[in-house]
Amino acid sequence: MDQWGVPQDYADPMYNYLVHGFEPGSFFTAILANDFMGAVQHSHPANTIAALKALVGWINDYMPHEANGSLEIVGRWCKKSTGERRAILETAHLIYTSEEEVIMTLKGVARVE
Repeated sequence: MDQWGVPQDYADPMYNYLVHGFEPGSFFTAILANDFMGAVQHSHPANTIAALKALVGWINDYMPHEANGSLEIVGRWCKKSTGERRAILETAHLIYTSEEEVIMTLKGVARVE
């Protein structure tokens, strides 16, 4: 999300939603469901247009279609198993495969948490 300039306070909820299937909250759910009025209604006063543009740009470029587009899709994503979400995210190159994580750890390239 760095290349789009998505603020960390937007990136964290998206990560938790995509990887862990956590409910993203009313603001992010509205964004993921393409509900402009809901997003504005639930927006925090500190949100900026620039931050929203960055997030929407990232969603358009990288978010798997199985994870956004309507309230039903968002609900289904949250109900997917860890394995189902992981397979989709690996295919979309949003997370490393288990094998890649092991190799990176052995090489000391990245710390896997």
